[in-house]
Amino acid sequence: MPTAPVPGPRQESRRGPELLLSCLERPRPDEVHVLLLGLDGLAAALAVRLLRCGVLALNVNDPAPVTAADLGTGAYRPADVGRPREAALRRRLRELDARCAPVSAPQLFPGPLLPGTVVVRSLGPPPAADLALPGTAEPWGGVDPRHPLVSLHRAGGVLLRWPTVPWAHRPCPDCVRATLGAVGTGPGPHGPEAVLTAWAATAHAEAVAVRLAVEVLAVALVSLDEGSGPAADGDGARHAVLFAPPWPDPVASLEPDRSRCLCGIDQE
Repeated sequence: MPTAPVPGPRQESRRGPELLLSCLERPRPDEVHVLLLGLDGLAAALAVRLLRCGVLALNVNDPAPVTAADLGTGAYRPADVGRPREAALRRRLRELDARCAPVSAPQLFPGPLLPGTVVVRSLGPPPAADLALPGTAEPWGGVDPRHPLVSLHRAGGVLLRWPTVPWAHRPCPDCVRATLGAVGTGPGPHGPEAVLTAWAATAHAEAVAVRLAVEVLAVALVSLDEGSGPAADGDGARHAVLFAPPWPDPVASLEPDRSRCLCGIDQE
């Protein structure tokens, strides 16, 4: 028969003081600050996943209205159609976690480069070459050029996740077109594959959002924990990755082509 423990002085932990200290100093997800620029359905789902991982400092920005195409991931609701994406997403995030106070103000994002800061930019298809205006100011021109950037681009039904680079080295439309052109997106699915693609569109977007949330957290961890090493964000620092429905795994790892414009000069 088990006996009750004998009262007495508390037993010391078997873990040494160094281990206890390291546990106390371990980085927390609420130390991460994420600036999201562009809030289509996938980017909004990414924000929700980051919140559920414990990231509370979310700066979400996109005044464009919610469309029916944004509803697939569940971040937006049918009643949100026509409302500004940033307003609808702020409301959704507050509903999910009362501790979260999301804002839509890039100027409030940490100006200097601080540990745990990450920028996520989500863009639609790159404009045609004759519409690209070199030197055109972006609406988010105040972002510190050293902030790490996770850049997402859509074209031909696929998603291109650009390698993680400083904001100053973000890809231009010419770079994105050249990189996609090197592999070609090919014709859309036909027959049963087309049906599966339509059926699984929501699951595909949600699965990709989960993967991207882990990648964003890994990028933030590199600067929060010096011991994590430069490889903490996996392949994101070296290669572009192509996602194509219906399967959520990457379909290709690409070498970015930055040879057709000046923005690739002096980059590693």
